[in-house]
Amino acid sequence: MKRFYRFIGVTVATTFGTGFFPLGPGTVGSLVSAGIFLITPDHIRFTLLPGILLTAWAGCEAGRRFWGEDPSKVTVDELAGCWIACLAAPVHWGYMGIAAAFLLFRIFDIFKPWPVNVLDRMKSSLGILLDDVAAGFMAAAVLILADLLV
Repeated sequence: MKRFYRFIGVTVATTFGTGFFPLGPGTVGSLVSAGIFLITPDHIRFTLLPGILLTAWAGCEAGRRFWGEDPSKVTVDELAGCWIACLAAPVHWGYMGIAAAFLLFRIFDIFKPWPVNVLDRMKSSLGILLDDVAAGFMAAAVLILADLLV
C-alpha cells in the first residue's frame, strides 16, 4: 500500500510524469495544463480551481519530501499557475487566448519579476506553489488588460 501512495504522490507532483522530461519540465507541465484546460468543459473550469490548488499544494509537499527543497521534477505548481492564466484568456480569442495565457505564464514563471521572486525564495511547499500562482495571476492581469485595450 505504501508503494501505491508513493506512486500517487509522484504522479501528482510531476503532473503525470512531465517532471521527468530532461529539458524544460516546467514548460511541459504547463503545456499539459493548457491541454487539460482546453478539453475541460467551460462550465466547470472555475469550479475546478480550488481542487487544483489543493492538489498542487499536496503535490508540492510530496515533491519536497521525495526530492528536496524546490526540485525541478515538481511540475504540479506549473499546472496550477497556467490554469489560472488560462481562466483569464478571453473566450473570443479562441485557441490564441490559451496560447497567450501559456506564453505569458511561462515568461513570468521563468523571469520571476516581483512578487514572483519573493515567493520563490520561500522555503516551503507553499512557496513552491505560490510563486507559480503569482505568475498565473500576473499573466491573467495582462490578458484582461490586453482584451480591454484591443
